[in-house]
Amino acid sequence: MGEGKYMELYGFDISELLISKAIDKKIPVERLKVADATKNNYQDNEFDYSYSIGSLEHFTLDGIDKFIAESSRITKKASFHMIPVSKSHTNEGWLTTIQSYFNNTEDWWYDKFKFHFKEVYPIASKWEDNISYGRWFVCINKL
Repeated sequence: MGEGKYMELYGFDISELLISKAIDKKIPVERLKVADATKNNYQDNEFDYSYSIGSLEHFTLDGIDKFIAESSRITKKASFHMIPVSKSHTNEGWLTTIQSYFNNTEDWWYDKFKFHFKEVYPIASKWEDNISYGRWFVCINKL
């Protein structure tokens, strides 16, 4: 970044263990908290950008909607979310493998994000496993 420019990073997770690991990695404790992503106490538009990786697909259907709504509410410009989408191009629903999660189509996820954000752009990632491709969903409130 240019001279004098930097990012202030904040984080929250429902797991106290993961927050303690972030503190161990020297992330300032005052920027971290244990919180529920479906109902947090951040202010409207508190952050310019937000992201999630490998978490949203593990929520219930109601939790997914609440998570995305909260993400939109607290994010002024854009939010980025990494989600697995099904290689079969069908909505496989709730799967229980090593982990339990929703393995649905890109269109299914797109509709979930589009309900809360002005613009949504799915972008391929390099991540994949036997049944899913990784997709970033770039969700725009305003730029």
